[in-house]
Amino acid sequence: MPNLGFEVYALVFGLALAGAWALTALLPLDRLARPAEARLGRRRVGGLAIFAAFLLALVLASLVSSDLSDLLASQKRETAGLLGAALMILLVGVVDDLLEVNFKVKFLVQTAAAALVFVIGYRIEDVALPWGATFSLGWAAPLVTILWLVFITNAMNLIDGKDGVAAGVAIIVAVPLALIAANVDNPLVAAQLVAVAGACVGFLPFNLPTASRLLGDSGALLLGFLLAALAIEGSTGVTDSMFISVPIVALGFPILDTLLAFSRRLLDRKHPFLRDLDHIQHRLEQAGLSDRGVVLSLYALCVLFSGAALTLHFVEGVAAEFGAFFAFGAAITLVLFRLDYAGSLWNSASVTSVRGALASALGLRPRQRAGPPADGSTGSPCDVGQPEPPLAARLRRERRVPASKRRPF
Repeated sequence: MPNLGFEVYALVFGLALAGAWALTALLPLDRLARPAEARLGRRRVGGLAIFAAFLLALVLASLVSSDLSDLLASQKRETAGLLGAALMILLVGVVDDLLEVNFKVKFLVQTAAAALVFVIGYRIEDVALPWGATFSLGWAAPLVTILWLVFITNAMNLIDGKDGVAAGVAIIVAVPLALIAANVDNPLVAAQLVAVAGACVGFLPFNLPTASRLLGDSGALLLGFLLAALAIEGSTGVTDSMFISVPIVALGFPILDTLLAFSRRLLDRKHPFLRDLDHIQHRLEQAGLSDRGVVLSLYALCVLFSGAALTLHFVEGVAAEFGAFFAFGAAITLVLFRLDYAGSLWNSASVTSVRGALASALGLRPRQRAGPPADGSTGSPCDVGQPEPPLAARLRRERRVPASKRRPF
């Protein structure tokens, strides 16, 4: 398998960047916007621009680089299958941007696309754990692969709740995954990840707050699917085992946000796919950060996760790996407690019900308030033996921080 030089990766990146920038700026697709967005000139062209730039960058670069051309020719089945599956994701996203497709239909298309890339070779079969342990998934390999692809595809879509978040996160994730793919002798996967990063860099100037162009479901789902599929191949070494910790840590932010969203909704006895404004980016905004502060804070979190993923792969030694996992866990703990997700989960309907049942079984009684305070005030939740309401609930009852008074960081 021919290797690719730095100049080839730079060419792919530059072509993808230029293509995405030009297409995003020039596409006169006024119909790709909902009425309220059309009045503000905000078009949902991200998916189309990124997919076209991704494809054109690889094709044009292969005309210049014989090594890249040879790689595409030797893996034309895998490349065609990946592009076909990505096109399926893009098209269902475009329709959803215009008409809001039922989530069951989207999941059906996503599952079909995931099954297609599994058939052509993007598979999680043998898994390598930290410190050398490996195991085979056997018959569960198709299920785990499809679940991974569908989960990450939707996780990227869920974090696309603020301008500039999903596209910037995709860049921060794609670059380290490309470095790792090149290191484990997967140069074509590395070039494809570089194309994803370049296309997002070209699109991002139009998508930063306040965005004039939107990523839309088409773009967010497309990026999630490409990153999920390429992470499988890019994290698979010469032993054909996937270093599972690398993509999980690199994609830590979308994975964490999605798990928190599903856990919150299920524990509150709500549908797990019910939309809300309680994602990590929303809590940062509710805490008083400006739009720029929210975006930069999330970028910093993703840089930490990507740095931990690079450390896990490139730095040998138990101490370095322990440090990477410690940083990863510390960041998650900070999010859980600083943004009061721990309190939200503890005070959710299901957990409160279980706590009440346990208290009754043990013969415990909640403290009762003897009466109103002497000053005639209503008191606080702590006066009735109840915990302080979580940050999100408290902020929803208070007036939203005006944009002019939010902290920049």
